[in-house]
Amino acid sequence: MSIEWDGLNRRRFIRTKHPFTIHIYSQQEEAISTYTEDISEGGVKISIREQLPIARVVNLEIYLEAKPIICKGKIIWTGTRKSDYLESAVFFDTGIEFSELGENERIVIRNRVEELEKERKSKEEKK
Repeated sequence: MSIEWDGLNRRRFIRTKHPFTIHIYSQQEEAISTYTEDISEGGVKISIREQLPIARVVNLEIYLEAKPIICKGKIIWTGTRKSDYLESAVFFDTGIEFSELGENERIVIRNRVEELEKERKSKEEKK
């Protein structure tokens, strides 16, 4: 099952597009290592080769710094897209909502996202 985006932006948190390393662990699957597409203090978007079921709870390690942020996340949506580079390859854009995320970790994510967004806006203004 995949839940498609309906065109409305319901995000409550500032997000940034940045490729942080993330490891996803699920009891039913082997570990998945990939990069974030975007991240906020509420969750993360990734793009992977396998589809994870909606509502599955996974363990996450997110490397914003040398020491990872460790929390749980819940798969809340998926969408299918074809690769721009690999013929006939299909990827699953996947939205994961953070759960069991400590307040200190939430602050680390919020601060890093805000820092990256300031840098991005500064670069855009210089163009």
